[in-house]
Amino acid sequence: MRCGQHTRMRSAACKILAAALLLAFPHPARAAQEAVYDVFAKALAPFASSAFGGGNGQPGAMVAECLVTDATGPLAAAKGIRFRIALQAPDRLRVDVVRDGAKLTACRDGKELWAVPGEPMRALAQAAGFDLDKIAPDSTSPPLIPIALDSQMLAFLPIVFDVKDLGTEGAPPERILEFALLKELRQAIKAEEFTGRTWIGDDYRPSRLVITTPDYSLDIAVEKLGFAEQLDPAAWQPDEGAQALRLPASALTELFGKMLGTKLPGN
Repeated sequence: MRCGQHTRMRSAACKILAAALLLAFPHPARAAQEAVYDVFAKALAPFASSAFGGGNGQPGAMVAECLVTDATGPLAAAKGIRFRIALQAPDRLRVDVVRDGAKLTACRDGKELWAVPGEPMRALAQAAGFDLDKIAPDSTSPPLIPIALDSQMLAFLPIVFDVKDLGTEGAPPERILEFALLKELRQAIKAEEFTGRTWIGDDYRPSRLVITTPDYSLDIAVEKLGFAEQLDPAAWQPDEGAQALRLPASALTELFGKMLGTKLPGN
């Protein structure tokens, strides 16, 4: 099953790249919104570089500290939670969530995933549907980013999105952009339907992000955001002596959802 999943991810990534190349040719509707895509591209660039790899002065890692100001659906319990995300190309992602007076951490380091503290994370992994008696770290988990893009290819990434200008808000004013994957592309790669809205300042950094899907929504305040060439190697390892839960790297998405949306036992 993992082999099939990996094949689907590679196929989806190839479709995204192919669509980007096709969409790179001039299009009258897009020409009229050139300024909108310029803002979106500048905001997206350091995040894409952190995911795919730095180069040409672009960062290779990022850290964001966030507050969930509102949430609905299965993630309603996430309201009021603070979390921290660290991302570094090519295959490192760490999430730290503070909830119910406890700090929960899940970190993907290449093909391995560790989570602490062990017992609470074990309960959340079981809630996510993992049979911990039959599951273990493996070497077959698909990569976090299933395709490599160089800086020239990354320049095409914004045009796989449908981006709309919703005006400005606040003082100083921030540009509000709405974005979603192009419908034809989303259907081709069988991606989850979503719409995003982001508030962009003069520095092209987002201060707020709202993600809406048919099942849930998240309203996130970005309280702190930083980029770097790379992070300290210690960021990707549990503290010495910690009893970490070990899972396949591909389990991170499901585990993060439970970290946000599930109250810990006894709380």
